Amino acid sequence: MQSIELVESDDLVYAEYSANFSKYNAANSTWNWRSYSCVVRRDGKIAAGGRGIINMGALEVRGLWVDEALRGQGVGRDLLIAIEHEARKRGATRAMLFTYSFQAEEFYRRMGYETFAQFDYPEGSKRIDMQKEL
Repeated sequence: MQSIELVESDDLVYAEYSANFSKYNAANSTWNWRSYSCVVRRDGKIAAGGRGIINMGALEVRGLWVDEALRGQGVGRDLLIAIEHEARKRGATRAMLFTYSFQAEEFYRRMGYETFAQFDYPEGSKRIDMQKEL
C-alpha cells in the first residue's frame, strides 16, 4: 500500500498535480483552457465580477458575484452578457455554469439557461448545472 499524505490548505499542491492532468487532456482532446474575468469597480474596489473559461468551444461561467448593494440594478445581467459576449468573440458557441439552490437559479433561467443536471446534497441543498446556446 502507498503512503498517502493529507494536505490541507492545498491550493499550491492542487496547482502542481492539476497541471499534469491538463497536459494529459490537451494531448488527448481539443483541450485549450483559457480564462478571463469581467469586473465592475466602485471606488477602486471590485463590486461585481465573474470568470469566463473557454475550453473546447464552450464557455464555463464561474464565480459570478455582485455586491449586495448593487443587486437588483441589472449589474449581474450586464456582467453575464459581457462574459458571454467575450466568449463569442473567442469562438465559444455554448455556455454552461452551475449554481446552488440557495443562489441564483431563477436569474440564470431568465438569462436563457436551462438545467441539464442536478446533484442533491445530503443536507438538503442542490447543485444545478445549466447550459445554453450562445
